[in-house]
Amino acid sequence: MASLRSDKIADELKKEISLIINRDTKDPRLKNININAVKVSDDIGIATIYYSIIGKSIRKSESSLNPKILKKFSGMVRSKLSKTMKIRRVPVINFRFDESIEYSENIERLLHDL
Repeated sequence: MASLRSDKIADELKKEISLIINRDTKDPRLKNININAVKVSDDIGIATIYYSIIGKSIRKSESSLNPKILKKFSGMVRSKLSKTMKIRRVPVINFRFDESIEYSENIERLLHDL
């Protein structure tokens, strides 16, 4: 069960990462990232950022970014967060493509076909 503190930090991370993407990102591949959700572990050591790409397909195979690019980007984001957020330890950031939209579309299509 997620604690209240980790939920607050997840909300703050979502806001701050969205601002970093809008203000500080120069790479055009990363400019259109939309943060859908943030999950933070209870010990606030790991933050999983669920993203989609604006203007692209909702399918993971067609829209996900190269993991090397996201790994480098997560380091830059973590560095910027350490300067803006007032927490002792900034969590390790992992980006994951948000497959929930594709999943819900598949469920809706199956229900419609019945």
